[in-house]
Amino acid sequence: MPSPRYAPRKSPPAPGLLDGWLLLSLRDAESYGRALVGRLSDRGISIESHHAYRRLRALDLEGAVTSRWTASDVGPRRRSYRLTPAGCRRLAGLAESIGASWQLHETFLRAYHRDDEHAHTHNRHNGPDHARGPSQQPDNEDAVLCEGAEQARPSQEGVAPAVGNQLLAAWLLLLLEAGASYGYGLRRALADQQVHADPGALYRVLRQLEHDGWLRSRWMHPAAGPGRRLYRLTARGRRHLEELVTDITAVQSSHATFLRAYASQSSSSAQRK
Repeated sequence: MPSPRYAPRKSPPAPGLLDGWLLLSLRDAESYGRALVGRLSDRGISIESHHAYRRLRALDLEGAVTSRWTASDVGPRRRSYRLTPAGCRRLAGLAESIGASWQLHETFLRAYHRDDEHAHTHNRHNGPDHARGPSQQPDNEDAVLCEGAEQARPSQEGVAPAVGNQLLAAWLLLLLEAGASYGYGLRRALADQQVHADPGALYRVLRQLEHDGWLRSRWMHPAAGPGRRLYRLTARGRRHLEELVTDITAVQSSHATFLRAYASQSSSSAQRK
């Protein structure tokens, strides 16, 4: 488990991850919106009902789910949602993307903890290649089984998700913790870590980090060639790096939870075939 200083923060899932959870919850059975929210809550995933319904309506418009009004023995009619073949493909794509994002965050966390004496306490074994959650049983026999569900884990081959600003900022602070550097040197160091960032985005993040006081810069004028801006990490930047590690750990943990559930349900679906 991570040390208390790096304990993951609980927060609502990102839109792509929420879509994945909703589609995964519908994979074995048709369900109502309130029941889906309750099922996610049972998994420890906090989400406001109106947010879930908004995503369900969007998925309905996209053809990933289909919905119908059904009568209720207690109260008004309720809208029931069911996964479509297009939704099965969307779910598989989301699982692949989330798996690749998990690996991207894992690469950073491994680099951060590489020389830390407490590296063994980091939650690096919560990913899709490790612990498996309990198998999910269908609510009824009218289940929608996605083609290819026997694949317990999504393939991550060829998937290269974009590095978000938060993760890019964390990488830059981590690299500058080792010593001052120029923008070009930071780009080369990121490439050495197989982290591909758009140069424009990299310099925008550097400017924002400087504006926030996490780093400082000054122009250096070599004897030959144009001037270059040298970046240095500040004490505030070191503290902010620790905060980013906490947030990135939480994101990676939420991705791992989804991937375990996806793998477990895929295995269960394959056994029922």
